[in-house]
Amino acid sequence: MKRYLVIFLIALAILGVTARAYCYNAEVVDISGTKYFPAVKEALSKAQKSIYLVMYFVKFDPKVKKSPVSELVEELVSAHKRGVKVKVILDQNVDWADKGGKREREAKNEALFMHLKKLGIEVYYDNLFTVTHSKAIVIDEETVILGSANWTESSLRNNREASCKAQSKELAKEFLADFSEITIDYEASILDEERAPAVRLSDSFLKDPSLASRMVMARDETAFALYLLLLRNFNGNSEGSVDIDYKNIGSALGLDERFSYVSASHILRDALVRLDERYKLIKRITRYKKGPHCLLLNYDGSQPYVVPREGYSAIPDEYWQYSWNKRLSLPEQYFFLINLRKSAVSRGRVWTDYQAGIMDEFNIKRSTLIRGMMGLRKLNIIEIEYPPYSDEGIFMHRGPTGFRFLGLYSPKGLQKEKERLAQAYGKERFAQAVKYAEIVYKDNDIQVIEDIIKKMEIYGISEVAKAFGKISSRVADNPKRSYRYVVGILQNEAKRETDGEKNEKK
Repeated sequence: MKRYLVIFLIALAILGVTARAYCYNAEVVDISGTKYFPAVKEALSKAQKSIYLVMYFVKFDPKVKKSPVSELVEELVSAHKRGVKVKVILDQNVDWADKGGKREREAKNEALFMHLKKLGIEVYYDNLFTVTHSKAIVIDEETVILGSANWTESSLRNNREASCKAQSKELAKEFLADFSEITIDYEASILDEERAPAVRLSDSFLKDPSLASRMVMARDETAFALYLLLLRNFNGNSEGSVDIDYKNIGSALGLDERFSYVSASHILRDALVRLDERYKLIKRITRYKKGPHCLLLNYDGSQPYVVPREGYSAIPDEYWQYSWNKRLSLPEQYFFLINLRKSAVSRGRVWTDYQAGIMDEFNIKRSTLIRGMMGLRKLNIIEIEYPPYSDEGIFMHRGPTGFRFLGLYSPKGLQKEKERLAQAYGKERFAQAVKYAEIVYKDNDIQVIEDIIKKMEIYGISEVAKAFGKISSRVADNPKRSYRYVVGILQNEAKRETDGEKNEKK
């Protein structure tokens, strides 16, 4: 039934949209229950300019051609093919059931994401640790469809769902503004085939005592970073030839932020000389009235460089895109590469080794290992496991034994998420949570920071403070200096209080 409203008030909280409530002149149609599917299908088929869809859950199976979900998805595809701008934002979440202290990403919308992405439709995931519970569509910047229905067989055929369709440019504008505020996980929204090719780095560079480890011990950061960048710029030609542009390379390495162009050029020239004469990794060539030039060499120093086909680390292009080559110290860069290699040949990106074995394999000192690994841990690029207490309760300092490579992330994206938390929970509470997270080396883990804030709400600020106080004095390699252990303290204390109350009642 159509209703012509002078005032149209929508309680957005029902939909999980940002809590704004405004009044609009609008033509509203009730499309609840079984009326939703035909109404939405018709509206999508008539779209002329744009379709914006934000959906919590779409249970899509590309193999099933005859279902209401498939038909709605096909309308999106048809609209895209006829030139309509289609933009889709899907919710992604972690599974909040604890799985050994690590929460795993749900894959509920993955089938639709892959289907639309491969057809060239603009589709994104929201931030992993927020819930985008909206089920809303805006068509041609005028038609707004919203309600409780997800795109599932049950919702479209059987469930009692409340939905409506409204014609209002003002309302559509407000929803589009709300959509624009959804934090997009751009890293998760890229298919592997869309990424720039990874740079293959031979194990020889990492394990030969005259190469990477020698650079690290000599603190030759410029030569180390420059060599990796030359590999990135190499186009695979048979001569191993790489042209050198001091301006671009200086910018890529961050030298332009600290030095003048002339000084940066001298630094790069000297690094090229060392790569040639000391490390035998390149042959430097000067050319009359042309820019500098080099030939990459294989690790025996005699033949042109060939990209390795086995025994290599695959450096993702995000290492440079997100400026980690500038952010990481030299020991951190070296151990980032080691983690890449080790995790590539293990299950679940988890690998094990004792520090003595790592030091021997990669020709590095214990102090350098600790600086590199602990730096990566603090940045939330790896997690480190330490041996437990002995049966006698005595902690043995045996160093790390297990490592989980978490991967790279966008520092700008992390900062944006921190700003979101500060706004959502208040700057004071956020700062307090970051301070606690730092104790367990998780001040760059947005998931842990938000969980600490929620633990304050559940258990109380004083109880959270006491739990972190118990572990804050423990040394860095103590297995009990971890967020998992803090959560255990809080849960055990709450259980003791509950049991005590039960005993008092008896």
